[in-house]
Order: sequence, then structure tokens, then C-alpha cells
Amino acid sequence: MENNTFKTVTFGGFAKQDVIDYIEKNARDSAAVQEKLRQENESLRAESDTLRLQVEELRSQLEALHAEHNRLTAEVEKETRRRQELEPLEPEAARLSEEVERLRPDAEAYAQFRERIGAIECEARKRAADLEAASQAQMRRTVETFRTQYQALMHTFNNTAAHVTGELRKVEVNLTQLPRAMDQAGVELKALEKLLEQNGGQNE
Repeated sequence: MENNTFKTVTFGGFAKQDVIDYIEKNARDSAAVQEKLRQENESLRAESDTLRLQVEELRSQLEALHAEHNRLTAEVEKETRRRQELEPLEPEAARLSEEVERLRPDAEAYAQFRERIGAIECEARKRAADLEAASQAQMRRTVETFRTQYQALMHTFNNTAAHVTGELRKVEVNLTQLPRAMDQAGVELKALEKLLEQNGGQNE
């Protein structure tokens, strides 16, 4: 409390107004202090809430970091075991690497050879296709020539067959007339024989 000097009066001790003023002043000061403390308390409470959220967030991050650390540790251990398992194979891997390098020129040559073979196969297929097309064209021309010759031959055959048929019909007609002619010749021959007989009798 502040040191205050109260006025004294002749009877009754201190001056009443000074005491009242002092009490009111202390009340105002106390209220101001309480308001200031309340505001500071609220500010501290808000800051505490903020800090608590930050702490919770940091705790979550820390837990995530712990989990990531554990995962990375497990990965490192796994990789370490894998390397330890592969260490005995390193000489063989080195030998295989040297073998690969030694065979690389042959592999490249083989790849070039396959490319050349592919080109040759493509060219061969093209030539075969061209030959097949030419063969088909030649076959079509041959078939057309054969058809033309066949048609000409059939035309000649038909004409010849018609001519032969006509001649055969003439022969058939002549053959049908042959018996009559033979009969007439027989009659004439008998007449001639009779005439010769008569002439012979006269000569005797």
C-alpha cells in the first residue's frame, strides 16, 4: 500500500474525506489492477492455447518423424543385410561384368547382322511378291492364249465336223442309191450275157 498522510482533526482522529478519498483511490487502483490482470490472464490463456496447439502439432510431427525414422532404420538395416548377402557375389558380379564387356562387341555385331538379315528378308519377301505377281500375270496371259487357241480349234473342229457330216450324208445318199444301181448293172449284165450267147450261136 502507498504511504499516505491523513490530516488529523481535533476530535475523532483522521479527516473522514481523506479516508474516503484514499479508499476510493485504492478501489480504483485495485479495479485497474484486476482488469489488467484479467486481460493479461486472457492473453496468457490464449497464448497457452496457441502454445498447446503448437505443442500438439509438434508432437504429431515428432511422432511422424519417429515413424519415418523407424521406417528408414528398417530400410537401412534391410539394405545392409542385402549388401551383406551380395558381398560374396561381388567377385562373380565383377566377372560377369567383365564377361559382358568382352561379349559386347559380339552382341553389337550380332545386332548389326540381325539388321542385315532383316533387310535381306524384306528384300526377299519383296522379290517373292514381285515374282508371284509376275507369275500370276504370265499365267493369266497363258490361260488367255490357251482360251483363244481353244476357241479357234473348236471353231475349226465345228466347221470340219459340219463338212464331214455333209459328206457323210452325201455318202449315205449314194449308199442308199447303190442297190438300185447294182440291180440295174445286174440287168444290163444279164442282157449282155444273153447277147453274147446269141452271138456265139451264130458264129458256130
